[in-house]
Amino acid sequence: MNEADRETAKRHQAIWEEFHRHPTVSAWTGRLPLPPEVTATAGFVIPVDDASVSSRLQGIVSRLEATGCVNPFPPDYWHITIVPPVTLTSGDPTPPPLPAGQAALLPISFIAEALEKGRKVVQSLGPFDVAVRGLNAFRDVLVAVPYDGGRGLELGRLLRSAIPKLPERYPDGHEPLPHISLTQYGREDRLGEMVELIQTERDTDIGCFRAHRLEMFVLSWRNGVPGRVEKNEIPLEGQP
Repeated sequence: MNEADRETAKRHQAIWEEFHRHPTVSAWTGRLPLPPEVTATAGFVIPVDDASVSSRLQGIVSRLEATGCVNPFPPDYWHITIVPPVTLTSGDPTPPPLPAGQAALLPISFIAEALEKGRKVVQSLGPFDVAVRGLNAFRDVLVAVPYDGGRGLELGRLLRSAIPKLPERYPDGHEPLPHISLTQYGREDRLGEMVELIQTERDTDIGCFRAHRLEMFVLSWRNGVPGRVEKNEIPLEGQP
């Protein structure tokens, strides 16, 4: 484990310790509190498409689902976020004031610009290995923890350098931390069984996979309700 992975483990441990002391979650209501002008979000991710890793994750998710506390994401959703998503509008993109590091509301035309520049950024980058080990509980989602030697965070920095309109942080102000979102929460009480199960899986070796492509997703929204998702593949075919 190199310094980047040790930092990932340290940050996840701090989040887990706080959650374990005070288990507090935000249940998914079917709607995000997005401004009505937002018609899409877009971002760059590494998909989890290894059959063995997906099978082991599915087994863990099934046990979590049995607690009655979670609403799983479908396996074809599982990914490592490389850059926090941007918000897009089909109307006037005049941005409201936002904290430093967060992206403003952008026009739909940004999609083509970001996809073109994203392809150029990765054309010399090769695939890399990702080890998935253990679970953690964020306030909004339950996650698995990936370790890639810092390659994902470095890729995010390269993308933000080439596409300055990409955000450095999530809308809540948090900096990117490698994770794979597995479930949302279905309720905010009676979490004991779920917490115990996460504890037993904290150090589980889930497996390794080869990240061989980047994806730029575009997810449509209507009044805060998610709709269709479009996925644009960007192969990592350069020399590692």
